[in-house]
Amino acid sequence: MPLRYNIKLFSLLILFFVANNSAKAQNSSLEFWPEADLWYTLNSSWRFSAFVPVTRYNESKARDINVYLQTDYKWGHSKFKIYRRLVDENKFQEMKQWMVRGGYMKGWSLGDGEYSEDMVFSELHKRLPLKNNILISHRLRSDFRWLGEDSDYSYRLRYRVMIEKEFASGPYSIVPYVNAEPFWDSRYDAFTRLRTATGATLSTRKHFAYEANVTYQYDNYYATKNLFALNVILHIYLEKQAQ
Repeated sequence: MPLRYNIKLFSLLILFFVANNSAKAQNSSLEFWPEADLWYTLNSSWRFSAFVPVTRYNESKARDINVYLQTDYKWGHSKFKIYRRLVDENKFQEMKQWMVRGGYMKGWSLGDGEYSEDMVFSELHKRLPLKNNILISHRLRSDFRWLGEDSDYSYRLRYRVMIEKEFASGPYSIVPYVNAEPFWDSRYDAFTRLRTATGATLSTRKHFAYEANVTYQYDNYYATKNLFALNVILHIYLEKQAQ
């Protein structure tokens, strides 16, 4: 897929966001999303992980927590072997072009909040290397959700496009990225949300990487249409030792 096409696709997503963002500036929320992610690599294809993000609402001081358990399977090679560190990995290695992910998420409020959710999700990733060590990734995701005390069922369809590039010097590696993701929600039978983020991951040690991004989210059906969040993530990497 040519670079020009991918840039146009990414630009259309941003234009979609601008065209639909008619909310007033005061209709906004500030949030802090600390997160810890644990990754366990079984071999070059299989990987398991657990994510624990926390949402802190500055206006109400409330907290929500989510626990994700998931499995990845990677396969496929490009015409020429490509070695790099991706945004969600901790070391330089051969890149595989396809990945599927499946998992389960449990979410609830800490304290007096009313949030409750069970979710089963699946993802399909396609990675496309471009010139100048740039990588563009497409992700299709489906969320099957049971919300609230009554476990009301709904589902979401999501598409994310992300551009990233690695800069390495000795033991240090930084991968800046930018992404955009629209959401379609069955509860409204419409596209309801667009989320954009820009950030970077920094790897300095074998088993650790650090990530930070600034996220903007516009949601046409949420009480607070404009959301700004600072997301800070500690990645911990483990792998099965060769026999």
